[in-house]
Order: sequence, then C-alpha cells, then structure tokens
Amino acid sequence: MNAYQVVLLLYAIMIAAGGVMGYTQAQSVVSLVNGLAAAALLLLGLGLSFRNPAAGFGLGAVVALALGVFFAYRFFTTGKWMPGGVTMILSIVAFATMLAALLRKP
Repeated sequence: MNAYQVVLLLYAIMIAAGGVMGYTQAQSVVSLVNGLAAAALLLLGLGLSFRNPAAGFGLGAVVALALGVFFAYRFFTTGKWMPGGVTMILSIVAFATMLAALLRKP
C-alpha cells in the first residue's frame, strides 16, 4: 500500500466516522447514509487503485471534490467549523492528494 492509498483509506474512515457522529449527535439519518455511502465509494476507489490507479484515484478525487464543494457551501452559509469547515479542509487535502497520485509518473 503506497502513501496515496493510505491517505484514501484514512479519508474514507474519517468520512464514515463523520456520518456516524452526525447521526449520534443530531439524530441525522441523512448524515449517516451519505457519510457511509461516500466512504463506500472511497473504499471502492481504494480497491480499484491496486489494479487501476487512474480509476481508483480518479474516483477518490471526484468524491473528495463533491464533498469539498458540499461542505464549503455548508461552512460558508453557517459559519460553523464543525462539520462544514473541518470536512471542507479534509476534502481539499484529499482532493489534492488524489490529483498528485493521478499526475505522478509510474
């Protein structure tokens, strides 16, 4: 497992944990379902990255971008760092990492 795959795994874990935390703290079923669905897509990207790095890291980049845009909107409309600001920053870092993985020379 390379460093890019580790980042993708950690990001998936944090997104799943965020969905569970949203459910436990605010009883938000939407947070739970969307957090687990996004984490599942990220784990699918991780699995793909072992055989087809472009597809796996590409999927990871798309999910990170979508989450980054969504949580940026949440942060800028509410002004709350949790979960909007923190998840926006995590998503930007994950997106940049996935782009670096896609652009690296094999």
